[in-house]
Amino acid sequence: MPQHHPGTLVAHNNLDRPDVPWALTTHLLSINHEQLLRVTHHEFLARAANGTLPKPLVAQWLANDLQYLKIYKAISEQTLSTVRHVHPSSAPSDAEDLQTRLISWLEAAIRNGNREETFFQEVADIYQIDLSITTATKNEGLRRYEALFSTFSTGHRNAFLPWLEGAVLLWAMEKVYYEAWSWARRQDAQSSPRTFDKDLDGGAMRRELIPNWSNRDFMMFVEQLERILNEAVSTAVKGDDGVWAQVKSRTDAVWQAVLDAEEAFWPDVAGAGMVQNGVERELDGSTLNGIDELRNPADMDCEKYEKVGNGQARLQATA
Repeated sequence: MPQHHPGTLVAHNNLDRPDVPWALTTHLLSINHEQLLRVTHHEFLARAANGTLPKPLVAQWLANDLQYLKIYKAISEQTLSTVRHVHPSSAPSDAEDLQTRLISWLEAAIRNGNREETFFQEVADIYQIDLSITTATKNEGLRRYEALFSTFSTGHRNAFLPWLEGAVLLWAMEKVYYEAWSWARRQDAQSSPRTFDKDLDGGAMRRELIPNWSNRDFMMFVEQLERILNEAVSTAVKGDDGVWAQVKSRTDAVWQAVLDAEEAFWPDVAGAGMVQNGVERELDGSTLNGIDELRNPADMDCEKYEKVGNGQARLQATA
């Protein structure tokens, strides 16, 4: 029978996560890998990185993304409530306790979400982007997230790790978001000195949004939750293959739902030959490059790394 404590083994034996294939997040990342590549290597991202997205298309996508952010905050708040219910504040608190660390991460995530909303509005004001949304402009990805949140909010909480689905949902959303925009950042081929006067959106994507969503602090924040998840699950599973199978069954569905929602979230870009509203089109193989090697998660201080992906980029006036 294999052991199921990846967080402990990785932390204390200096192992790479690919050498521990039964870690929860490693398992999830192995599911529908080609779809993950499509999601994180979409032509919309490549166009954003080269300043060739028309401002109306950027505005429509950003308006949907703002609603996605509100869903993310609501999931964070509900998951925090669940964790606090099983770990009341009156109980003794240990900074190294897994549930204490998860509470700290979730509190930081909510603060981040509030700052991100402010950041969206600042970018919209500077670049004259309309963030209003209507039923007609709401994309299929957002509709899927709304349905996912509705199911999550009304669903029964399993007595074993009742916060599991919420934490995995948040990690999946953050992980895909970071991987997508960090890939986009690498597609920006412009050398120094950088200019934005020819960007169709005035530089909103390349100067403000992409750097804000692809920086190292954001990466560390996502990886912190990844490590908490792996350690908490492995500690609770205690090497029981039956319990491990149940955990995978519960979380596989969450991961797949996020991939489907993210794939449907990207706007169709003329000639991209990708996916629109969850309907697969002919794929452009040139965009399906190998995703980065899985990184080793580092359990960092939430207070130090909470200001990530939430408006910390220095805003500039349009060129």
